[in-house]
Amino acid sequence: MPDARPNVSELLAAFIAFEERTGMFDRSLLGVAYWQLIRHDVFRETLESLGLAERAHLRVEELPLRHWLGSQLRQLPKTIERSRLSRAPAADLLIAAHPRHVPYQGQFICPYSQPLLWGNAHSRVLLEGHFQGRYFAPDAGEPTRYVDWALVRAHAAFRARELRGAGFSSRAELEIQDLVQKLRSALGSAPNVAAVRRRVRTAVLASLGLQPQLARLLDAVRPKLVFVVVGYRLVNQLLTQAARSRGIVVAELQHGTLGAGHPGYNFANGRKPDSFPDYLLLFGDLWRGATPGLPLPAERTPAIGYGWLDLHRAAHERGASETQRRVLFLSQRGIGSELSKLAAALHAQLPASEFELVYRLHPSEGIGWEQMYPELARSAIRVERAEERALYASQNAAQVQVGVYSTALLEGLAFGLETFLVELPGHEQLALLSSAGLARSVANADALATALKSSSPAGKATVADVDALWARDAKAGFSRFVERIIG
Repeated sequence: MPDARPNVSELLAAFIAFEERTGMFDRSLLGVAYWQLIRHDVFRETLESLGLAERAHLRVEELPLRHWLGSQLRQLPKTIERSRLSRAPAADLLIAAHPRHVPYQGQFICPYSQPLLWGNAHSRVLLEGHFQGRYFAPDAGEPTRYVDWALVRAHAAFRARELRGAGFSSRAELEIQDLVQKLRSALGSAPNVAAVRRRVRTAVLASLGLQPQLARLLDAVRPKLVFVVVGYRLVNQLLTQAARSRGIVVAELQHGTLGAGHPGYNFANGRKPDSFPDYLLLFGDLWRGATPGLPLPAERTPAIGYGWLDLHRAAHERGASETQRRVLFLSQRGIGSELSKLAAALHAQLPASEFELVYRLHPSEGIGWEQMYPELARSAIRVERAEERALYASQNAAQVQVGVYSTALLEGLAFGLETFLVELPGHEQLALLSSAGLARSVANADALATALKSSSPAGKATVADVDALWARDAKAGFSRFVERIIG
């Protein structure tokens, strides 16, 4: 039977209509316009309440202490030093990196920013946050500052304010309840009041507490240009606002798939929040047209490529095909439960002499996957943790890749992999691939088994297709952009 669940892109369109109709961007509490700071997370949690997504990451308190405490205690002196934002060195560039790093030549680096920085002559300072309780070490050795302790102080200061009776008023509490009720009416569901209140409270306290700290950071660094990765992260939105108040240009580096279903990059026509960057540097030209609500003109969204992919493209040339076809599942926490069930069902339908299935976990799924995905744990499928093997090495060893909306699927196209998109919530983000004949959409395990057994491939990308997805020579594109902005 066809999936009767609502389309994520259609839900986002209804969400955008709701926020405009109810004047959400005009709402403020304690002087903070909070909606732009929380809308991405509220929409994601709305999808969760509808059963269309799962939480992307575990919170620190949900992780075992052994996962992070020991290493962070050993790094404590460095952490204290790097948390002094006002003592950051002066630099041309300030880069708010992605908190999740990947191993490369004995270091852990942000794959979206660091490959672009190597060889660039401009001085820079990196602003980083913890990922699941940890700061990755050893890092790339760049001048770095951490913002998390400043955020802890912001929480403490706001709690003290609440104890003095100067927190949210009863009217503010009613406003949050009204927001949830109207959102539920418009979309059929919504996060509960406590969840939305937590989001609003965090946005307000972070804005009140972090803005002075970020101002000191900007005054110390005096950057000519600020880059952010994941522009809709709360800290990055506040950094963008602080930089813009000082007349500093902010550019975002694309870090994943865009599209009509992504709440971080789609707004009503004419709407551009002051927390949205001035430029968005895309992986390729294709993404501009795939994101209809992007609040920037084409000249503000140059395609520069993906430096991490450039580092590995030559090193992982496609070899000769093996007799046994390896099918690589690319998981993500938001759709992992359903995708892992499909993989287990598929395994039972394919002859082991002809097919090998590998299920690659997303970095956020490495802890507790056996409990989250019991069907996968009981199957004979080889499960691969992200830290055990480089993504491109896994893709190089496969002939077929299966996923939903992961950026890794696009990277696999660059390596010539036959690609299948499973019609789970969010797959519309990559519908452009199936419409262009670069991938085939499948509804379930039966359809995927039939397609894999067929002699007709799903389609492979041409050189022109790949260049539209991934512009060539990202490092050079990045440098050209920097010189154009700051000279």
